This record gives sequence, structure tokens and C-alpha cells, in this order.
Amino acid sequence: MRIAFSFLSLLLALSISTGALAKDVISHKPFNEILKTYVSKGKIDYAGLKANEADFKKFEAYVDAVATAKIDGTNDAKLAFYLNAYNATVMKAVIERLPLESVMKVDGFFNKVNHKIGGKEMTLDHLENKVVRPEFKDARVHFGLVCGAKSCPPLKNKAFTEKNVQSLLEKNTKSFIPSATKVDGEKVTTSKLFEWFADDFKGAEGSIEKYLAKYLPMHKDLLESGKAKVGFSEYSWVLNDKPAAKTKADMETKAKETFDK
Repeated sequence: MRIAFSFLSLLLALSISTGALAKDVISHKPFNEILKTYVSKGKIDYAGLKANEADFKKFEAYVDAVATAKIDGTNDAKLAFYLNAYNATVMKAVIERLPLESVMKVDGFFNKVNHKIGGKEMTLDHLENKVVRPEFKDARVHFGLVCGAKSCPPLKNKAFTEKNVQSLLEKNTKSFIPSATKVDGEKVTTSKLFEWFADDFKGAEGSIEKYLAKYLPMHKDLLESGKAKVGFSEYSWVLNDKPAAKTKADMETKAKETFDK
């Protein structure tokens, strides 16, 4: 009887321990709700979020939780936290500076402006290059970190969590690479992310060509033949915002201008 009781106690303890490890660093539910409401096809309604007092307070509370979080848990829990922290911080920084055409119009947006993440002051560049990349060594993070520009991988309307971070990163990678890559004969043009972070992709698959081949099976033979000439497309830093809805007054003004011409 004692042996059975001890065995059951051990199972319960292991269950509790595993459950604790599976938890997120903080609850990402508020951020998930914000993303579902204000993100569509990779475009972010920054102005709409700022204008909605209740939702903006919810968003600010989430960013505050990111700032003071004690970062522990599984690697997936930490990775989900940092990816969300980066994306939420970019969103907050953009909203604070509206109207804004591009994050590059802000001096030091990535490498000078400090933000509090997990109790530490750091820039967005530090978070990406000194925390996320070296700690997790996963090239797919480049398709989960969204820098607020048109050429960035599109922000999804779903927050990362401990449970979905691996599948969501893979989904993001599978959708972004084909959409960002054009093949014309032996010429392959893809995102500048592959130029800027070449070491990450080479470290993952041995070469940029082999990394692309993994997600472009229809061009695998070319990419692994050694004949592919890989180039990188121009990066658009135009803000990834959702265009403001045209009002009736806007349409009437446009109609009048057209008529006057």
C-alpha cells in the first residue's frame, strides 16, 4: 500500500513539475487578442489601436508585463516570450511616434533607443543580436521578429506561446521564403535577410542555397547544383501599417479633384 501511495505521489509530483515547466513566462493572451483585432495580412492598424482607449490600455499593460517579467521556464517558453517582446516593443515604439512613414526616420530606432525587457534595459538590436540569436541559434527567428517595415516578414495575428512557437515559426518560414523569392533561370533573388544574417542560415544548413532549397522544393535541384546565382532584393522600410479607411468626405474630395481636371 505504501509503495502504491509513493508511486502515485511521484507521478503527481512529476505531473505538477512538467505542468509548471510548460507554462509561458507571462500570459500572452492579451497580446494575442490585440493581434487578432489589429493585424490583418501582415498590416498593423497602429492608429486604430492607439485610438481605442480600452485596447490600448490592455496593450500597455502587456508591454509593462514584458518589462518586469522574470524570465524562466523551458527554452520554448523563453523563445516565445522574446519574440513577442520584440514585436510588441516595436509596435509600442511606432505608436508613440505616429504619424510615422518609416522606423528608419527615427534616429537609433533599433540601436540607440532603450526599452525594458525582462527587467533589463536594452535596444531592439541587443535583444535580437545579443539575446535571441545567440541563445536559441535558430535561423527561423528571422521570420518571427517583425521590424515594422514592409519588407519584414508579415506579423501574424497570433501571439507566440510555449506550445505553438515551434510550429508557428515553421509556418512563418514556409510562407515567407516562397513569397520573398523569385527564380529566373539560374538567377535567384530573395530577401536581404539572407544577406544580413548569412551566418545563421549557413550555420543551419551549410549554405544560403541549401537553406532556400529546404523551403523551395520546386527549385531544389538548381539551388543544390552550385549553378544558382543568388542575389538580394531591395529592402523597403516603409511602415507596415494598415492604410486608413477612406471616409465619404475623402472619396468626395477625390471625385471633385478628378472632375476639376
